[in-house]
Amino acid sequence: MIDQTLRLAAEVGEVHLLAFASSEASRSAVPGHVKLAAVLPMPGSLEVAVNVVTNPLSPLQCQLFNSRAARRELDAAIRRLSPDVVIIDMVRLYPLAAHVRRAFPRVRLVLDMDDLLSVRYARMLKNRKQGAISGTFEKKLPGPMRMLARALPRVLLHVERPLIARLERKAALLFDAILLVSPTEAGALAKANSGALVLGFPPVIEQRPAPARNHAASLRFVFIGNANYAPNAEALALLDRVAASLKQRMPAPPTPYRFETAGVANPALKLENIATLGFVDDLGVFLSGDAVLVAPILTGTGVKTKIVDALEYATPIVTTDIGAEGLPLTPGDHFIRVEGDEGLREALERLVEDASARADLARMGQAALDAAYGGANHGQLLSVLKRALGV
Repeated sequence: MIDQTLRLAAEVGEVHLLAFASSEASRSAVPGHVKLAAVLPMPGSLEVAVNVVTNPLSPLQCQLFNSRAARRELDAAIRRLSPDVVIIDMVRLYPLAAHVRRAFPRVRLVLDMDDLLSVRYARMLKNRKQGAISGTFEKKLPGPMRMLARALPRVLLHVERPLIARLERKAALLFDAILLVSPTEAGALAKANSGALVLGFPPVIEQRPAPARNHAASLRFVFIGNANYAPNAEALALLDRVAASLKQRMPAPPTPYRFETAGVANPALKLENIATLGFVDDLGVFLSGDAVLVAPILTGTGVKTKIVDALEYATPIVTTDIGAEGLPLTPGDHFIRVEGDEGLREALERLVEDASARADLARMGQAALDAAYGGANHGQLLSVLKRALGV
């Protein structure tokens, strides 16, 4: 999402990027539409430990980026560039934003929050399916904290969730504007807090050539995502159970079908009924033909990128309320709504057995794209960003 913000901001003015990285090698990854102003160093393990001791009410993920050297680089860049706006990527960088507010009170501060982590963590606790909650942060954690994240993820979630919720409330008072991918979450945050201008800023939906689609003779139930991410791992495990149940109930199905997943694999999942393809060369091809995106998402927040990918190709979607949240989609008209193992099994079994249900899939996929595009096209999102930037 930060790249979408940078791309659109580059249409409004000159964009400079200050990126956290461990080496100058990160310069090669900078997109062409921005200029790299500085590489911000991560704090070392000792500084992280000091941050935790001196700021016990700050979330752990904030401590991992709260670096004195980074603040010095940030100060130097702001003095050199004299920016009108500073955009902060996610609430984890709140300490840096607070520093900018104190040192440069006239600069407009915009938070690209992405989603409400407090809601995501609450859902993970409710479902008791934590998985690898530290994700890309794990290698940055000091040794003892890394062990805690692996051994006792639920304890870490219980500690982190209220701290993040407190920080999200504080952010509404610190920043001039906040962007959230889900308009629903943006409305909830705006209603609960006075202060910042809070705006829904979902992933842009591109108009792509409509792929050939035919579900009459066969079905591919497909999933997209990093299987190491806990909500995806949870969904894939559920999908594998349902695939096993279908195989048992329909040893000779009336319509041939198969299950496939694309994206980073997770060998620990041991998926026995889903073909793991890894990265695919052409997502459009993967989502074309007889494909149906099946995303039984139970946790996570914001707008799900896999749903947006399916929308762009008018691929029919089977998902949960959480999978479709943040998008203007109606169950039955735009996607097939499912809940739990049994609900998903029944929906997929009906598609395999009922030709009329399969015949409606292509229409449903196109209707979903038409419904979502109006609020998430390039022009609409550029207008939203301009409001956030104050231009």
